[in-house]
Amino acid sequence: MTVEPIGVVALIIGLIGLFRPPTFIIYAFLVSTLLGAAAAFNVSAIGGVSIPPAHLLFGFLTVRLLGSCEIKQGIAEQLALGRPGFWLVLTVSLSLVTAYFMPRIFQGETFVFPVRAETAGVVPLQPATSNLTQSVYFIADATCFLILSGYAATRGGIRVLLNAGLVAATVNLIFATLDLITYFTNTADILSVVRNANYAMLVETDVDGFKRIVGSFVEASSFGGATLGYFAFTSRLWLLGISPRLTSILTLLSLSAVLFATSTTAYVGLAVFFSLTYPEILIRTLTGPSTSQMRLFVIGAPLILSILAVAVALSDSYSAIVRDLLDTFFFDKLSTASGQERSAWNQMALQSFFDTLGFGFGNGSGRASSFVIAALSSLGLFGSALFSLFFLSLFFGRGSNGRLDPIEDAARQSARSMCLAWLITGTVSDPLIELGLGFYSFAALAGTSGVRSVLGNFGTMAMSPRQLQLRPDAAQSSSSL
Repeated sequence: MTVEPIGVVALIIGLIGLFRPPTFIIYAFLVSTLLGAAAAFNVSAIGGVSIPPAHLLFGFLTVRLLGSCEIKQGIAEQLALGRPGFWLVLTVSLSLVTAYFMPRIFQGETFVFPVRAETAGVVPLQPATSNLTQSVYFIADATCFLILSGYAATRGGIRVLLNAGLVAATVNLIFATLDLITYFTNTADILSVVRNANYAMLVETDVDGFKRIVGSFVEASSFGGATLGYFAFTSRLWLLGISPRLTSILTLLSLSAVLFATSTTAYVGLAVFFSLTYPEILIRTLTGPSTSQMRLFVIGAPLILSILAVAVALSDSYSAIVRDLLDTFFFDKLSTASGQERSAWNQMALQSFFDTLGFGFGNGSGRASSFVIAALSSLGLFGSALFSLFFLSLFFGRGSNGRLDPIEDAARQSARSMCLAWLITGTVSDPLIELGLGFYSFAALAGTSGVRSVLGNFGTMAMSPRQLQLRPDAAQSSSSL
């Protein structure tokens, strides 16, 4: 096992966090989830597996928070029948069974693209190290969800997670800026300290003269997908009138980062997310209380898109650029080596689903190129049904019956919006069922209240600026974000 410099830093921060207020370790942990290309440890004994800093800090987070009886009570409530935590624990439990038994029961009966492919192409289904590692990651995800759900149920917990999310969104943009600066100044080695994992790094690529932004991730697709989530988070806060100056800046910068990441996954995710969000905001504006930001979005978004469309149509040079970009990222995508490879992953995963009679080949046995297909092929029909119940209860389940604080409700709505964006990008390109600690951290915040709108109403009706000032503590919290 090799201890990396970033691992030493994470270890020191974790030790300090044991003796500091919980907010310290929560902030550090959520920021560390951005380090998608970093490894705290590289373990050669189990196939060169890289242990991310977020998982190291999560261990310290667990120790620090589980000492609170209030948090334990919140975890117990999250495990109640029908709550998201209940369905997630059942899903993880079943995934452990599939990870151990399915590769042995159906060994040699089907073929898979292995998770850690030392050789190109498909291999016969058999037990693999990735069955263990993916199971550990999934257990960590569920534990993270439960612990932070318990913390969110404590007094002030939601606001801490809200502020930590804003800090993480800011740090993500800082990494994007550093990526651009180091690329154009030929000093990319500076970021090697956070690009030390045993993954394939696609950090210095460009498309038609555009530098593909990767930030602290391994490739533009990962960065674009993650940044789309933070865009969804900050844009929802802005629409709800929460710290509009700060959230508007973070929203515009995150949107710019998504666009300049030149990632097909991010572009498709943005289009789908916008197609769901705009009708919802339009309906809310027409039928109930709305903020000035909502009204500006409803009027301004189609106006800006129309102006851009006319400008492109009237300019031959702009039209040529747009056509080239569309060909590169959409129309010709499936004909590229990457597109053909990902299509083959999905086809083989679906074939394995049928070859295993719908039971799946086990978590970690193989990969796909879509979260939905990965869930079907890994967990089987029954496991996928349990996983679906987790997401349904997360987005549409009944929340607290108590009076909701406007700021806290806005945080919950924003977290749901973020999880929705990440689920969309995962459906487009995620090869495994492991959505990551970042997703489940904000899912914990999202799962603290219910959802009423099918298209993402994410909680109660929007609060107008006047309503936000009805409660002194809410107004004070808004100004302190």
